[in-house]
Amino acid sequence: MGAVQGWTMAICLAALASTLLQGLAPGGSMERMIKLVVGAFVICALILPLKDLGAQIAWAFQMEAQFHQEPDQLQSTVDHQMQTAAQASITNLVVAELRRLDIQSEKIAVKMDTNEDNSIGINKVEVTLAEGYDADCGRAQTHLRETLGLEVEVSAHGREGQ
Repeated sequence: MGAVQGWTMAICLAALASTLLQGLAPGGSMERMIKLVVGAFVICALILPLKDLGAQIAWAFQMEAQFHQEPDQLQSTVDHQMQTAAQASITNLVVAELRRLDIQSEKIAVKMDTNEDNSIGINKVEVTLAEGYDADCGRAQTHLRETLGLEVEVSAHGREGQ
């Protein structure tokens, strides 16, 4: 917006200066020469701001070309962020469900893949219960499978749930 205001100001000043110059110039044979010079001055005032605009456009094209050169890196970053967010979400859900059963977890691992259509597939959730909750493995595993609808493996101190 500042560029447009600057350009408008330059055009107004050029028009004012050309009007003043034509008003002060003597008539006769010099009048045609003055009109030519004033016309060239107004054209320069119109074109000069476009020079800066051309540099900005070239910079924008250069940035766009750079953006299109690295789509694989951008896509891999987005995929990684989506997987991290999905893992955190599943982990929070498991912790919340275990709290409802008054069971504490020690470790939660979410095994997932990204499919060809960039959808995330959750293969399995592995939960290790905290010390003292060995007897709750089966109950926790059944509850988590029913509640989350995922393949869940619950273990405590190296023993798998039932």
